[in-house]
Amino acid sequence: MVVEFLIPPGEPTKIEALLFKKPMALANALAQNRIDYSSLLEVRKGEKSEIVVFEVEVELPQLCIHPVNPSERIAVVFFDPDEISPEVLALRSDFPHVPHINLRDWERPRSLCLYEEPYHDLKRSWTPHRFVERIREWLALTAKGKLHQEDQPLEPLLSGQQGQIILPHNLLAPGKDLPEKLHLKGIEAPNKHLFLIATRDEPPSGGIRILTSVHSCQPQQHGIIRRCPNSLNELVGFAINGGTNLLAELRARLIEWWKTSPTQEDFLASRLALIILCPKVRAEGLESESADIWAFVTVSTICEVGQEIGIWERSGKHICPLILPDETKGGENIVLVLLNTSFTLTRLQAAQLNGQENTFDKCVTTIGVGALGSQVTMNLAKSGFGKWILIDDDRLMPHNVARHALGGCFVGGGKALSIAFESNALVDDGNWFSAIPANVLSPGKYVEDVAKALVSANMILDMSASVTVARYLALDINSEARRVSLFLTPTGRDLVMLAEDCKRSLKLDSLEMQYYRAVYSTDLLEGHLETQGGRRRYGQSCRDITSTLPQDLVALHAAIGSRAVRNSATSDGAVISIWRAEEDGSVRRIDVSPEKEVRYKLANWTISIDERLSRKLSMLRTNKLPNETGGVLLGSFDLERNIVYIVDTIPSPPDSKEWPTVYIRGCRGLRKRVEEISLATKGIVDYVGEWHSHPLGARTAPSSDDLQVFAWITEHMGRSGLPALMMIIGDPGRSSCFIGEIKQAENLIPGAESNE
Repeated sequence: MVVEFLIPPGEPTKIEALLFKKPMALANALAQNRIDYSSLLEVRKGEKSEIVVFEVEVELPQLCIHPVNPSERIAVVFFDPDEISPEVLALRSDFPHVPHINLRDWERPRSLCLYEEPYHDLKRSWTPHRFVERIREWLALTAKGKLHQEDQPLEPLLSGQQGQIILPHNLLAPGKDLPEKLHLKGIEAPNKHLFLIATRDEPPSGGIRILTSVHSCQPQQHGIIRRCPNSLNELVGFAINGGTNLLAELRARLIEWWKTSPTQEDFLASRLALIILCPKVRAEGLESESADIWAFVTVSTICEVGQEIGIWERSGKHICPLILPDETKGGENIVLVLLNTSFTLTRLQAAQLNGQENTFDKCVTTIGVGALGSQVTMNLAKSGFGKWILIDDDRLMPHNVARHALGGCFVGGGKALSIAFESNALVDDGNWFSAIPANVLSPGKYVEDVAKALVSANMILDMSASVTVARYLALDINSEARRVSLFLTPTGRDLVMLAEDCKRSLKLDSLEMQYYRAVYSTDLLEGHLETQGGRRRYGQSCRDITSTLPQDLVALHAAIGSRAVRNSATSDGAVISIWRAEEDGSVRRIDVSPEKEVRYKLANWTISIDERLSRKLSMLRTNKLPNETGGVLLGSFDLERNIVYIVDTIPSPPDSKEWPTVYIRGCRGLRKRVEEISLATKGIVDYVGEWHSHPLGARTAPSSDDLQVFAWITEHMGRSGLPALMMIIGDPGRSSCFIGEIKQAENLIPGAESNE
């Protein structure tokens, strides 16, 4: 069988006549047999190009999916200057139309698309040997049908396009009718290429006016357009091969649009874009899985297009429709400009581009979108995470822009409303952000909206950096939503995350107290809540003060925080985590194991204690038996809700008196340690009461000495308006607690049985 070859571009010449570096290197390497499985045939020169023609041997499988020959003739066209990729042409006249063929103004010779990377990235490592090996690899994989992977979208390869068009993502959505007309808004591009965005709604007046006519062809295995059409008439011919009478459809639509256009003059002065949808199948007999989307825009106006396809004549300023179309006119003189097509972003695509297979569709009600909150929210929005309700009544001030996700154009606008607007603009499949410009503690006219947002949420994310707000969300809102708190320390050096478990058995306030215990007892967290850098005034009011907080730390921790929020949403356990940024930019993560909490009601008080402290008190008692021992209790009072959190103890001071039936607490070093802890926690954790132990087998009811101690505690705490608190620790599982008065709360150690 005789193989016919196409004549390559240019005129034959000698290697010595070549001037460009790359073709000289390739031709010499081939001529000197330094590249395996290839042989030089000739070199040629064009006007601004140099061409190397050679043959390569191809490693073929026993069964070829595409008809690639064992030896293929290749011409490589190098251009001057060396700024665009050399064009690789398959010279066999019947070389098949296969995936990864570049679209050109001509169909043959076929132009092979070898690389996905930009040429300026490839130039650094280009060698003749690597280049030829890539051509051989391309041919071998094409023969096997593996160049285009099974999971790779079936997309055409375009070259020479003179603009970009962004189409609605749901243009081809199942069950949706294909729109006949789309409107385009143009954006000026620096390279003078068109950049167009298609919408179903007519854009505001001004700029380029282009109307878009959408057409669909029949499914094809490789598509119908194999070279770039230069005129409307050529495109009509391609469409006929795809089973569509494009000319007839276009004639009918332009007449109808002209009749119904509210301003015919503007309509006729507009340009026309044509979207041609060519459904594709991977193999014959299979269902269509995607479509080639071809987009062209006319250089001519719609008025001129109508004349050139024979539907009207122009007389002065008037249009005269023809009763019957002039069939001698098919758009031969209508020049088309090829556009590259892309689609608007969807939430699912955003998630996948961020490494997530699916979107997280549960509702996140967020309190606070300040510096950290805005950046965390935007990070998660860009990954398609959640459906959001943002609650914040603050407005963006000029000084906020230094550390906020929003730019200066939003100054004066509500932070929540603006973040919602920005987030909804990211994707094209619905408004998944809403905002309530309210203070969650005093929502005013938004009280019902805020209540509904909190009750209906799957997660309540607090980024207000307010203890008051966190306590309110944890204790005063009747909602099944899991609470998560994320905040920065005053210097911005540390990020803290407190997350309830999915069943809310450990609430945010208990996690907060356990976090404070870690703050003063973990060496790695030294200086955690210190304030550095001072504060700055941004206005005239006494409240117009802001803190110094570096944007790079906010951005760093926002990245960490957004991932931590996403991880917590897909896990079940409670979390206490701190991330500390070091001066060199590294980050250390410190995790605190959450402990189970037990709460007891006593009179009108709720007493909170966790298992770690219960174990510690029992251990301290056991270590001193047969003597009694004791110490002070550390914690915090919530006087608004009558809760006392017992967080820790300072064991018996060294000057204490410990006997089998008597304990007298000393005071050496005690005041200093209490002050250190209070300072480290910004006054949250402080002295709250006393504890002591009873001997083996003894009850935990107060003795006469205990009553005297309680009277002293009552007098001491009463000076600060706080109730007296005393615990008595007995045998394992036996304990008592007294607050305000001697009314006993038994069994503070979990799993205990009452001995009273």
